[in-house]
Amino acid sequence: MAMTTAHGQISTNPPKHNFSIGPLAGYDYELKGPVYGGGLMYEFRPFKNVGFTAGFNYEQMRKNVPESSFGEETWRHEVYAFHVGARYYMGDFYLGAALGLGHERGTFKQTDGMTRSGGSTNSLYKSIGAGYQISLRNRDAIEIETGTFGTSTSMKVGGTVRYKFRR
Repeated sequence: MAMTTAHGQISTNPPKHNFSIGPLAGYDYELKGPVYGGGLMYEFRPFKNVGFTAGFNYEQMRKNVPESSFGEETWRHEVYAFHVGARYYMGDFYLGAALGLGHERGTFKQTDGMTRSGGSTNSLYKSIGAGYQISLRNRDAIEIETGTFGTSTSMKVGGTVRYKFRR
């Protein structure tokens, strides 16, 4: 009588569909001010080392303008960006880049509460960065990423921490 034992192979492929959300912060080195906002991202990862992303970011910067022709004002610069990109994974580390459409708009708020438009424009949005994923027990992850991002008139350097739902 013979007895055989079969060993199943454990899959090391990462989940293919991922959704992440988190805040972002940085510094706009062209407009010279701090930036904050948030982002959403979907990632399709068909291979162990390659993933494709689609996302939306909202970024905002506020800056006091003490000597304008309207008196003291606060300038608010906003960017809404839709982008697609790719990531290359090396274990838990990754490099990523994205291109998309950015809609910029500005407003000026005077000390008396009056608001006036600062204009709006559409432009190319781009980002490049590097990150690290910390896996959680439930297969989800925390992503920590740093890099440069923005439009041709408003490039920033900064980072984000996202919660990544893996499915």
